[in-house]
Amino acid sequence: MNTGLVYVFTGEGKGKTSAALGVATRSLLNGEKVSWVAFYKQDTWGLSEAKMRDKFSNLDMSFIGKGFSIGKKTAPVGDKGHVVVDTASALEHKKAAESGLELARQMLALKPFLLVMDEVLNAVSDGLIDEDDVIQLLASRNETHIILTGRGVTDEIIKVSDLVTECRKIKHPYDVGKLAVKGLDF
Repeated sequence: MNTGLVYVFTGEGKGKTSAALGVATRSLLNGEKVSWVAFYKQDTWGLSEAKMRDKFSNLDMSFIGKGFSIGKKTAPVGDKGHVVVDTASALEHKKAAESGLELARQMLALKPFLLVMDEVLNAVSDGLIDEDDVIQLLASRNETHIILTGRGVTDEIIKVSDLVTECRKIKHPYDVGKLAVKGLDF
């Protein structure tokens, strides 16, 4: 039996989800079934990638998050002011992440070609889900390829992965107060 590969896109820089979207798009364009679980992002955010569901019948994409769990209601954006970043309670974040992990298990049971778990590494490093549960899911992948994204990859997840790429921030428009651009960033 073939075993699917595990790819990890991690680091403090931009590009983790974008890399996963690129790989997912390749799979979709080759007629493969792709499943996607976003652990922090929400449907209400109007993300461009959510529109992919209307373009590809072979894509199952879910945004189950409650926003980024950073324990702050606002965050500074350069010298331009603040943006709302966290509106959910710790319990709401934990329940959403646990729901995402269960959804990923259900999707994996359907044996897609590719399963993307977007920002799952953040959920582990934020203590919302257990690393062992993610590793157990990876061990049950059979032929399904899996992509994990997010900050804070652990040594144990690195050990069980086939590819680990770190996105390192050198410069970012956010640092000088520029917000994300629709079509480039979301």
